[in-house]
Amino acid sequence: MRYRLLIVDDDPLNLDALARVLRHEYDLVRAESADQALQILREEGRHIDLILADKSMPGRSGVELLEEAKGLSAAMRIVLTAYPDASDLMEAINRGEVYRYVTKPWSPEELKIVIAHALEHYQLGRDNAELIAELKRKNAELKAMATRVADAFLKRLDKSGGAVPDGQLAMRDILAAAAYPTVKTAAKAIVQALTRARDRLREREGKSNSAEIDYFDVVTRDCLAEARRILSIVDEIDEIAS
Repeated sequence: MRYRLLIVDDDPLNLDALARVLRHEYDLVRAESADQALQILREEGRHIDLILADKSMPGRSGVELLEEAKGLSAAMRIVLTAYPDASDLMEAINRGEVYRYVTKPWSPEELKIVIAHALEHYQLGRDNAELIAELKRKNAELKAMATRVADAFLKRLDKSGGAVPDGQLAMRDILAAAAYPTVKTAAKAIVQALTRARDRLREREGKSNSAEIDYFDVVTRDCLAEARRILSIVDEIDEIAS
């Protein structure tokens, strides 16, 4: 992947020097002022991966630029400065959420290393965000599956006309299980509720209508298999996430 860098300095010669060092590895966008850089970010901020800005510029400083850039782009932020001190460092960290300071005159190799590390951090954050979004989507899908298991159980149970022993208790347990906030908890609770229902059936064999008990057992067994399948998918997702 070829990253896109926004380099900002009011001195064109400094921009030329940065371009000579970085142009072979990165796509570069140049800006000669903070205002010009902000306009670029407004138009294409989501396509900028890192901002490298000089701290001392007329008008807005590099730190002020990076502070405003936070709302326009998720790009990593690095400041170049000739006069670093503790107060400058704290200002940049607190206001601009700067990843690193690079002192001027900078070494080409040091600058490349700092940028490479910043982009590694940036890529890790992007990968994590994509994984979290995918897991949220999968969780929503599995939650819907768990709810469908509970619905299917209740609809099929309805066909028994409510005469199945312990049917109302099983209904209550399944509905409560499907309402859990996460699919893994819901699926586990459904498995437990269905297992309890089947255990109660076995205890009542010979005491009630065997046809109704057999029907209830089939419904419970099918839904239990589906709930366990959901749990196996959740476990696979957990493994991917970890």
